[in-house]
Amino acid sequence: MPPSTPPGTFSRTSFESQDPVERWLPFAVRLIPLTLCALLLWQAADTTWSFPPRRSPFLYGQWYVWIITPLHEAGHLLFAPFGRIFTIAGGSFWQVAIPLIMAIVAVRQRSYWTSVYVALAGVHLVALNPYIYDAPYRSLPLLGGRKEGHDWYNLLIHWQNLDAAEDLAMAAYIVGILIGVAGIIGGIVHATLKMVRPPVIQPPTRRPNR
Repeated sequence: MPPSTPPGTFSRTSFESQDPVERWLPFAVRLIPLTLCALLLWQAADTTWSFPPRRSPFLYGQWYVWIITPLHEAGHLLFAPFGRIFTIAGGSFWQVAIPLIMAIVAVRQRSYWTSVYVALAGVHLVALNPYIYDAPYRSLPLLGGRKEGHDWYNLLIHWQNLDAAEDLAMAAYIVGILIGVAGIIGGIVHATLKMVRPPVIQPPTRRPNR
């Protein structure tokens, strides 16, 4: 007789005999946010490739207005107690840092959402490309309409390195795409491994008799 399967676990045979829907549906569900991240990254990269930026497609436009911009402005407020330079840099830092912080939390929980947050961090970094590039020109519309409030102009003037705007912008663009693609690929690999590996459920721990 074949060895019996320990209680509370699934054998590979029982896993392979599962209804295909039970195996493919979780995989398809995991692909939905990754697909949205891929579309968001593509639209961000395409929009910010030229200067001035192209008109934002719907998904990236809404994400920029309702997610990236509030995070950016919150960063200014959060770092205001630490001085002028931290206040200025805090906006750009915070819009990228938040998805990375969420990714770190997800890693500690071994969550699939780690890949999604990493991909979003890439999108938020790509979104900085035109803002950094615009530092010498200050031609982009800003909240409040004050050109002297341009974050990257003030930062690069403070560091006496305004000529580095184009290189920094391109670095943010390339690194952002690489981070976004890495997150998406990592998510696909994670979802695939979850689908092909048989699930193992540990038997419940018995409470000692009193």
